[in-house]
Amino acid sequence: MLLALLGALFIGVSDFLGGLASQRSHALTVSLVVQLIGLLTLAPIAAVLGASALTSGDLALGGVSGLATSVAFLGFFTAMARGRIGLVLPVSAAMAALLPAIVGVAEGNQLSTVALGGVVCVLVAIPLVAYETEEDDAKLREGAPVRWPAARQLSVSAACGAGFGVYFICIGHTSIDSGLWPTVANLVVAVAVTVPVAVRAGVMAGPRSAPRLALFGGVALGLADVTVTTALQRGPLTVASVLTNLYPLVTIALGVAVMGERIHPWHAAGIVLALAGVSMIAAG
Repeated sequence: MLLALLGALFIGVSDFLGGLASQRSHALTVSLVVQLIGLLTLAPIAAVLGASALTSGDLALGGVSGLATSVAFLGFFTAMARGRIGLVLPVSAAMAALLPAIVGVAEGNQLSTVALGGVVCVLVAIPLVAYETEEDDAKLREGAPVRWPAARQLSVSAACGAGFGVYFICIGHTSIDSGLWPTVANLVVAVAVTVPVAVRAGVMAGPRSAPRLALFGGVALGLADVTVTTALQRGPLTVASVLTNLYPLVTIALGVAVMGERIHPWHAAGIVLALAGVSMIAAG
């Protein structure tokens, strides 16, 4: 639980910084920088921790998840830049939590009634804490116009959430003995897919032109991968994936602290539900 919640913290920081960076730079550039710096952060940690039994199957699962997340990252940052943050965040986060939670339950994750009730509370809390009004979105976007219709924002956000959900499912099925290397494979594939697209589009960033916010977002992503991978390998998929997707709570906190945003009543309700859900999962 602690590792999953730490993962939520780091993911929230990474997505907040990446979302802000995508308002000033091309979403493809931001996506590539975040993934590349995430890889450079994660790989040394994986080497230090090592792996006692790394199999081709573990690496394959990491690679498949990399294909999914490379597309999901690009779509997510593009949607954040061209749509309503208040729609993109709750839909993508809810889908990323719901899909692996369903798979975990279907595979027989042994959870008590109290713990399952906590999972439900958290699943309801995620879209509540992520939702923002159009007025708040306009402030976060610094006056940038909404260029996508709502239907497209919804479909892209749901698809991105499903892509992130595939990551949780794949990494959750890797062995503990493989260490962090499946997630290293995830980022290697994601970067390998994104680089040619960025070059073709003419938005390949150099060391000096890389968005600074995206650089810090990449470090946060690398740290998130350490905690989330460990949580997924050692805990029930349902619990680890749901708790990790509480990252919109971090987005709210950063919005309040950095941008002077206010907490709305539905945010407060979501926070209460999230705390209740975490407590119930712990008690169960």
